[in-house]
Amino acid sequence: MITFQFTVNDSFNTYSTHPITVPKSQVDYSELKKQTLDSGDFIITFPRGERVRGHMYSGDAGYGHYYQIRTYPDEVIPQYLAEGDDVIIIIFSHSGNKYVVLEYRE
Repeated sequence: MITFQFTVNDSFNTYSTHPITVPKSQVDYSELKKQTLDSGDFIITFPRGERVRGHMYSGDAGYGHYYQIRTYPDEVIPQYLAEGDDVIIIIFSHSGNKYVVLEYRE
């Protein structure tokens, strides 16, 4: 299981894939690979129980390799998450499925 804190930002609310960058400062990327959470499809669950399909995306930028959790463009996400909201992201697998859970940070 991988966890990190995320503050909802403009790109999450604006882009059709609602990206959540997995921060190197909070997550050891080798752990993502070790737990086979570095690729593939995920079920994303929002704080009030809504579920959408998503996937783990990886790429390279000027600052190096990165991972992003993205929804598929045709998925509709709930509108109650506002810019500046703090959430905890939990990434895990169970019984052959991969999950991302967003929970409000208390």
